[in-house]
Amino acid sequence: MTADPLQPIERRLWQALLLCVPVSATPLLPFGNGTLARPLAIVPAALLLILAAYRLLVLGQRPRLAGDGFAALSLFTLYIIISGLGVVMVQPPDTFKGQTPLDSLVRALLTWGVGLAFYVVARLQIRNAADIRMTLRFLFIGMGVSIAFAGVQVVAMAQHGELLRVVQAITDLIAVRYDGLVNRAQGMTFEPSWLATQIIVLLIPALIARAMARQEGVGLPALPGHALRLAGGFAVAIGGLLFSGSRFGLACIVAMLGLSVFLAALRGRILAAATFLGVLVAGGGAVVAMSGLGAGAGATYVMGPVAYLTESADLNSLAGGDVATGVTDALALAGRFAAAEAAGLTWLDHPVFGVSLGNNYRYFGEYAPDWAFTTQLFTQGAKEGIGWLDPNSPEKGNAKNLFLRLLSETGVVGFALFIVFFWRQLFRGRPHDAFHRYFRLASAAALGFSFLNQDTFVDAGLWIPLALCCAMNHLPTKIKAPAGE
Repeated sequence: MTADPLQPIERRLWQALLLCVPVSATPLLPFGNGTLARPLAIVPAALLLILAAYRLLVLGQRPRLAGDGFAALSLFTLYIIISGLGVVMVQPPDTFKGQTPLDSLVRALLTWGVGLAFYVVARLQIRNAADIRMTLRFLFIGMGVSIAFAGVQVVAMAQHGELLRVVQAITDLIAVRYDGLVNRAQGMTFEPSWLATQIIVLLIPALIARAMARQEGVGLPALPGHALRLAGGFAVAIGGLLFSGSRFGLACIVAMLGLSVFLAALRGRILAAATFLGVLVAGGGAVVAMSGLGAGAGATYVMGPVAYLTESADLNSLAGGDVATGVTDALALAGRFAAAEAAGLTWLDHPVFGVSLGNNYRYFGEYAPDWAFTTQLFTQGAKEGIGWLDPNSPEKGNAKNLFLRLLSETGVVGFALFIVFFWRQLFRGRPHDAFHRYFRLASAAALGFSFLNQDTFVDAGLWIPLALCCAMNHLPTKIKAPAGE
C-alpha cells in the first residue's frame, strides 16, 4: 500500500497547532488595536483546513467522521446568522465604537468562524486512541513551556531591574501588551487569568483522570513510574496557577480537587483521594511560601483581599456597613459583577432571540447597575467601565461569562442549542473505561468553570477538549495499546 504523503505533513501541523495553543494574543496577527484575542494556533489550523479541502476537492477523499456534533453546530451557526440578521435589521444603524450593529454581527461571526475552524481541525486530527494520547502529550509540552516562562516572569518581577526589562521585551514579542508584567505572570498568554484558565481546561482533567483511574490514558493501564509522572504533572500545573496569581484559577483548582476528593472517597479510591489532598496541602503551603515574594500567588492582588476579609473583625464596618460592596471592592470584582448584571438584564429584556451575536456591548450603558457608577469602576483612566461607555474607546463591555453572553446575544433559543451540542460532545454513550469516565467529568467541570470567567469563542482550549471527549466516545470497545507500552 502506498503511504499517504500528506499524512506526515498533517501530523506535524497538528503538533505545531497544539504547541501554539498557549500563545493566545500574538502580535504577529494584524487584527487591529481592538482585538486582543489573537491565537497563533489559527495559522497551522488554516493550513490543515487547506489540506483537508485539497483532499476533498482534488483527491476526492471524504473524511470518515462521526456526524455527532456537526449537525447541532451547523444548526446553531444557521440560527445565529438568521436571528442576528433579523435583529440588526430592525435596529437603527447607529455607529458605536466605529461599528454599526451589522458590523458588530459580522465581526462576531468571523470570531465564531475561527472557533469552528479549531473544532473541525480537532475532529479531523483526533480520531483514535493514539491521536488522543499524542494530543494530550503535546498540549502538556506546550503548556509546560508557557508555565516555565511564567516562572521566569515571576523571578524577573521579584528582582526588577534589567532582568524585568529583558523578560518584558520577550513577553511583548509573544503576546499583545495589556498591563505588562507587574506582579503576576502570564506565560505566553494574553494575561494571567487566561494562563490559569488554560491550565484548568487543558491539563487538570487528564491529571485527575489519571489519578482516579490509575491509567496513563484511555485504554492504557498504569506503567512503571506512573506515580512519579503524575506528581510531576500536578507540580507543573499547580506551579503555573501559583505563578499566574489568578484568584479564579486558584479557586477553581481548590473546587475541582475538593470535588475529586469527595468522589474518590465515595468510590473507595483512597489512594486517589490522598493524592488530591496532598496536592491541595502542597499548593496551600506554596501560597504561604510565596506570600513574601510579592509576585504570583504572593502578590497583593491575591494576598491583600484574603488578609482584608479574614482580619476584619467587624464586617458591618466594611464600606460603611454595606458588606456586599466592601467584599466586592476588596476583591476588585466590581467590573465583573457589573458586566454580569448588565448582560443578565439585557437578556431579560430580549429573552428569546437576544440582541444578536457581538452586540451586547452596545447595551452596557443602558443596563449597567446604578451601583456601578458609584464605584471606582467608572473613574477616569479605568480600562473597564469608563472605556465601555466612551464611543471613541476600543474597550468594549462584555459579559465575561459565556453563559450570560449566549443568553444576552442569542437568547434562550441559541443558549439551548449550544448547550445541547456541548453536552452531547462530552457525554454521548457509555464510557469505555475509568479514564474516559473521569476525563469527561473533569472536562465538563473545567469548561463550566472557564465559561464563568471568559466569553470568547476563539480560544482553541474550548474546542480541543470537546473533540477529545467526542473521539473517546467513538472509540471501539476494545482499544489496542500502543506497541512497546
